[in-house]
Amino acid sequence: MDSSTTTDATGVSESYWTAVGNIVRERPYGPGGAEIRFGTKHFAPGAKVYIINWYAGMCQSIIVVGMHRKSKRFITLALDVRLVENLRPQVCYNPAVIAKLKEHFSPKPHFNPGTINSLTKEFAEQVCATIPHWQQNYKNADRVAPVPAPEFESHVTWRQRVREFFGFLPKS
Repeated sequence: MDSSTTTDATGVSESYWTAVGNIVRERPYGPGGAEIRFGTKHFAPGAKVYIINWYAGMCQSIIVVGMHRKSKRFITLALDVRLVENLRPQVCYNPAVIAKLKEHFSPKPHFNPGTINSLTKEFAEQVCATIPHWQQNYKNADRVAPVPAPEFESHVTWRQRVREFFGFLPKS
């Protein structure tokens, strides 16, 4: 038996559909995007990542499996959607990635990611169609804390508020 392919009990090589993307080459970093960084802390620029799950309610993070830039081992981590480009659905045959998929989808007492059977062609196509919308919405969103409007600011000091609150008490 060839050690480069993973086979199940029936002798058929195991494969799963995933969305695949590449890590962005350059990205702005720092206040106002003044600095340019290449790739991410964990992935080299242009590295291939397999998108295996997402946080659909948040629309900011995806769960990926990819080769770490320093250890050269496959890792699983949550990644910002803005750091992935060139999305496409693809069948994954890599045994190391499949092992990470099984590890991610194994039952855990504190987290239920679903089942590995959710990795279908339809899911991969849906991920590839949805993530560009998330990226666009994330770019357009104002991520800075809102500044309070001056008309809602109170010019009354805290001592005056306390005096007004306890104004029902008789003055001595």
